[in-house]
Amino acid sequence: MGKFILRFDDFKKKKELEVKDEIFKLDLEKGVVKKSDLKISFKAVRYSDIINIVGRIYGTETFECSRCLEIFDKSVSIAFESSFSKEDEEFDLSDDIKQTIILDIPMQPLCYDGCKGICQVCGCNKNEKDCKCKEKNDGEFIAQKWSKIIKLNKK
Repeated sequence: MGKFILRFDDFKKKKELEVKDEIFKLDLEKGVVKKSDLKISFKAVRYSDIINIVGRIYGTETFECSRCLEIFDKSVSIAFESSFSKEDEEFDLSDDIKQTIILDIPMQPLCYDGCKGICQVCGCNKNEKDCKCKEKNDGEFIAQKWSKIIKLNKK
């Protein structure tokens, strides 16, 4: 990720640097984000002994819905700001960008707000069809599904 490394010496002749539409590879282990196609644009400006960076992360990320388990794409547009001083000499902006992206990842991604999820009995996607299972949300159904855990708690 050398293209996101800024050096204070780069700003001796010019006071600002602008980067547009630079591709950013989000290297995360298997997790919530299945795939990402992100670009970065930013402007770095020198003010005396400080470099201030203001930018935007945009593109699409691919997630698995936490209710129905379908894969879906989500558009992303995140603003970020960072700065470093003359004492740092060199600054790797990729770490700040990665942290900003991770903080924007939803804890429970949904393909859409009204997602119905999957049937607890047969496992079909209730967004695609209504199954004929009669899910019971009464105490008996819950007790039957959770009986082993309830027994463990009583010990």
